[in-house]
Amino acid sequence: MIAKTLRKTPQYFRQFAGETRGSINIEAIIFLPFLMICIVTTIMFYDAYRTDSLGDKATFTIGDMLSRETDYVTPGYVDSAKSLLNVLTESETGHNTLRVTVVSYDANNDSYEVEWSQERGSHAVPMVTADLATAASTLPVMVNGEQLIVVDTYLDYVWPLNLGFDNFTMEARAFTRPRFAPQLVWLDS
Repeated sequence: MIAKTLRKTPQYFRQFAGETRGSINIEAIIFLPFLMICIVTTIMFYDAYRTDSLGDKATFTIGDMLSRETDYVTPGYVDSAKSLLNVLTESETGHNTLRVTVVSYDANNDSYEVEWSQERGSHAVPMVTADLATAASTLPVMVNGEQLIVVDTYLDYVWPLNLGFDNFTMEARAFTRPRFAPQLVWLDS
């Protein structure tokens, strides 16, 4: 009995596929779960790309803000820049990190040196000169004695729904040269 039914299964599917009578409700019931999964997944990926875009824009905004600074940069200034990152990325304080680093170049030794580095958050530590050995190939071309502002941001992304995707951290980096002053000076007060 079972073998006979299994042999006729393809025939039943052909008859079902060729059937033109019936109601659209049956087709909608069959197709609706697939359609809903596609819509929800699309919205989730859109949100992830939107968050990544906000992180990139916030990184460039903070880099531009620092490049226009002619006064000393203080711990309060970096704290305020971190608060700005929270606002621009629409994220909570514990879910992102800001690191600001000022790098100088010595053409005589063909070497980079970290002048100062500050971080706010838990994803990164302040950069040191030894870190630049691996990052030198990613730095832009600089002239002797020039300074470069490197802004790194890290944003935790938590999926709105649990569909089996792992949460992850988005990273962005912006390089900016000081615009109105030859250097960006740290004042620890």
